Amino acid sequence: MSRGNWSAKDMREARELDVLRSENEVLPLWLREQQSRFAEWVRENEGLWDFSPQSLDRLEAVVRARFRREDDFNGHDGEAFLQVAAWYLGEVHNRCRGTQWQVHPGAKGHHRWKSYPFVIPPWERLDDYEDEDGIDYDARPIVDPLGSLRLILPEPYERLEPGRTLRSELDAYESGDDRAGDG
Repeated sequence: MSRGNWSAKDMREARELDVLRSENEVLPLWLREQQSRFAEWVRENEGLWDFSPQSLDRLEAVVRARFRREDDFNGHDGEAFLQVAAWYLGEVHNRCRGTQWQVHPGAKGHHRWKSYPFVIPPWERLDDYEDEDGIDYDARPIVDPLGSLRLILPEPYERLEPGRTLRSELDAYESGDDRAGDG
């Protein structure tokens, strides 16, 4: 099914959901909290944190040094270290690939988030991505930074995709022969 088969009502509802995920009361709270923690996080995790694609290699090393296994990671996902790391990863995507933060509208809470924010290209770039199966109107790549951090852990090894790095995720925004930004 191509987008042409979606009714105007379906597309309007989809756009409304996109706005709800972008403009809600939880997202700015989470973003401000991580921004306010960033300076201390940088002091604790020495290195160049310039929001460049190259800095993702350092982020990957820092996370892997702290968490070897998924079991070690679980239960710590609401803590400042991982929340700021996820924010930083999302900010690199935003600054280098033009994505934006969103969170599902049902997300509530201040320190223990019911649902974590993710990054996605803006609605205006909807037509840059097409679902190969023709099932979904919206094929924009969604990156869940906290999930990405979990997936780069050394153990369990069977979850690692060959060549998967935090930096390689930036390639998800390629559409056709064009790149959404420079790496």
